[in-house]
Amino acid sequence: MQKTILIVHGMRKGKLNETLEQFVHELFNDTSIDYDVAFLESEEQSLDTVIEATVEQGYQAVNLMPLLLFTASHYYEDIADQMKVWTEQYSQVHFELAEPLGTHPAMADWVSKQLVRYEHEIDDTTGIVILAHGNARFDEPDVALTRLAEQHPNDQFQCYPSMVYGKLKFKDTLLPLAEQYDKLLVIPFFFYDGYLVNKTKRQIAEMMLPTEIVYTTAINFDPVLKTIILARIASCQEARHVSNTAELV
Repeated sequence: MQKTILIVHGMRKGKLNETLEQFVHELFNDTSIDYDVAFLESEEQSLDTVIEATVEQGYQAVNLMPLLLFTASHYYEDIADQMKVWTEQYSQVHFELAEPLGTHPAMADWVSKQLVRYEHEIDDTTGIVILAHGNARFDEPDVALTRLAEQHPNDQFQCYPSMVYGKLKFKDTLLPLAEQYDKLLVIPFFFYDGYLVNKTKRQIAEMMLPTEIVYTTAINFDPVLKTIILARIASCQEARHVSNTAELV
């Protein structure tokens, strides 16, 4: 028996987790994937609680699917490090940890689609910025976002990476761009237009940049996420098959 646990960041209190879980169910309501949703921040539906229940139900193969865009502290410390504990605690269960979603090639296609949706806002005097969360202690998000900005399929436009946290933080990267372009089209590379996106917009407004700022929508649980998650599940299954085959040799 195999189960996939979709891991969402979430909040410890409030109704946001219910909204996020509903988004996930809408993505998968027409699939046969056996899955549960767990939250890194939750008083009732934590990752530890969901894994314990999954093991008690008799599952011997568990795919851990982080709904995170990049590898950073949550991926390494809250999931990967903990997986070592679960592997020892539940030795009869085979755990596979999937890669984050933001590094999948389909996300570059999503960026290009955003450029098409907002092409009426773009001309030769427009700078295009992909804005993500980032991390002050891990450089993987900076590297991955820079690669995404360089590799999106629509080579008609140059994109610039910018972060809320880390070496590419927007408080340092946006001013030079604002002095170079008459308008900045900012693509929020976040799962949904929530608290952090709105907070960042307010902080950017407070910078009083000498240019017009236009924002696209965030990912907002676009169907592309379903495509990527299914691909990540398939990769977990393939890795498990290779592992099982190696054990037989």
